[in-house]
Amino acid sequence: MIKIEAIVRSSAFYDIQNALNEIGIPTYSAYQVQITGIHKSHQGWRNKTSDFLPKAKIEILCADEDEERILDTIQKTASSGEKGDGIVYSYHIGKLVKIRDGKTGTFAL
Repeated sequence: MIKIEAIVRSSAFYDIQNALNEIGIPTYSAYQVQITGIHKSHQGWRNKTSDFLPKAKIEILCADEDEERILDTIQKTASSGEKGDGIVYSYHIGKLVKIRDGKTGTFAL
């Protein structure tokens, strides 16, 4: 099992949502987050030496075989070719248990 996390421009979120739905990934968690630090790509947003930039964070739990398809979909959909498009990463989940019925692993997805 894999957990995929993406931090993307808030303006790209609905396009990503539609693209994920098209490839059969309708369920995931999404949050509004703020990224802090000096962002040279966002000169207009800069306030002195540090700032907060609004972003969207997406978290997806999936089977190993779906990882590349999801990563590719997010990367292609979120890319504008400009700095600040975001980042997407994945890592393995050691164990997953569904609270309602105790199912584990990919059966809990």
